[in-house]
Amino acid sequence: MNQLFKKSVAEFIGATGFLTAITASSGELKIVTLALALGVLIIILRPISGAHLNPVVSLYFYLKRDITLGTLLAYILAQLVGALAGSALGSLISNKTVGGFTGISDNLPLAYLAGEVVSTIGMVWLIATLVNNKQPTWIPYTVVAWVIAAGTFTLTGAQANPSVTFGLMFQGLAPNQGVSLIVAQVFGILVTLLLLMFFAPAKRKRAATRKK
Repeated sequence: MNQLFKKSVAEFIGATGFLTAITASSGELKIVTLALALGVLIIILRPISGAHLNPVVSLYFYLKRDITLGTLLAYILAQLVGALAGSALGSLISNKTVGGFTGISDNLPLAYLAGEVVSTIGMVWLIATLVNNKQPTWIPYTVVAWVIAAGTFTLTGAQANPSVTFGLMFQGLAPNQGVSLIVAQVFGILVTLLLLMFFAPAKRKRAATRKK
């Protein structure tokens, strides 16, 4: 089997599972439920595709030159299609109605967009730090912790994931609001890259000083 196809299927399955959990879960423990589901999916799929399950995470690894442009595009397509599948499956399981890509609502307040910027920065910076420090086995557990924490203090529930936002648009989130959230998420990863560039030279300098 073609390796890229195999990895893309894994990304599709992961996005489907995550959106299923987001759509079908409810109640006060919803954020915990979907965070745990994400952690389990990362553990299962990380050996296959890296378990990005998030276009901004895939974009980070592309800019880091860990994956090719073809892999990036294949992953994002798989994640978006998986988001639609997960939204549909979650709606079926929970007996909800899918609203579809319809309607225009008022623009989101700045607080919502700021929450997505912050939650995306935290997510990508966390993953980048663990990968750069050669501690990838900690990613599932720390991502779960961040999703629960950020989901509690942001008004959007810390989507921090364009495929999640896309899936929510399929469920009835106004397209103009969804696009605004995705723009905020992309802005978040750009800020993260600047932060990583700012701190990396100082780290290397300290390491060189210790060697002397």
